[in-house]
Amino acid sequence: MSMIKILQDGRVTIPKHIRDALGLKKGDVAEAKLEEDRIVITPSASNKETCKALAWHELRQVMDSVHQKNRGVSEAEVTADVQRAVAELRQEEYDQETSRCS
Repeated sequence: MSMIKILQDGRVTIPKHIRDALGLKKGDVAEAKLEEDRIVITPSASNKETCKALAWHELRQVMDSVHQKNRGVSEAEVTADVQRAVAELRQEEYDQETSRCS
């Protein structure tokens, strides 16, 4: 059994021998679920649907962040901020997708 440490923001490092055994590399996507008192992490096939789901999740996070930062700001200003964030996220996702979802 390998021990892991919970880092900032709940991040963990999967031990190298486990990553190697599963063929996991930086940028791969995995699913995490709770089974009774266990966390089960299952590698997902890198495919376009998984990448799309990840992009939507990231977009929701950006939108939530924009919403929190813009309390008391006009709707037009919030809309402009969200549009900028979406454009940035689309560019980042495009850059990542071309490298991990070929």
